[in-house]
Amino acid sequence: MNKLILALALAPALLTTGALAQTVSDDVTKELWCGTALVVAFGNAPSDATAEQLAQAKTYVDAGNGMIDEATQKHLDAGFTEEQVTKVKADLVTEITPVVTGDGTNAKYTFEDCATLLPSSMAPAPADTSSAAPADASSASSAQ
Repeated sequence: MNKLILALALAPALLTTGALAQTVSDDVTKELWCGTALVVAFGNAPSDATAEQLAQAKTYVDAGNGMIDEATQKHLDAGFTEEQVTKVKADLVTEITPVVTGDGTNAKYTFEDCATLLPSSMAPAPADTSSAAPADASSASSAQ
């Protein structure tokens, strides 16, 4: 009987701990990271970008936003609250921006890593798109 009382007393603590320990797979983490990196890298095209470069940059931004939306839903499905997901996304922008602009350290994923998540119709950009994205970074280096 004492074991039953002890088990019942501990149950709320165990349930609370589980609620605070939401996790997502490494694939979801990569999807969110890469989507954010694409949006940051290609979201601010230089003023001298050609129409073709702007169109290509928009394609990458749209793909990045799609990845972010999917990863956001997967976080919510895993039990994260809207506020938690918003914080994760804001923290990623803070982490990724210096990497993409060349002011940061090594990227968690390379552009090649992220390119594997893109639709097959979006082959990595040819080498002549360097002015469509900021100079960078590991995450956008093959797009230059």
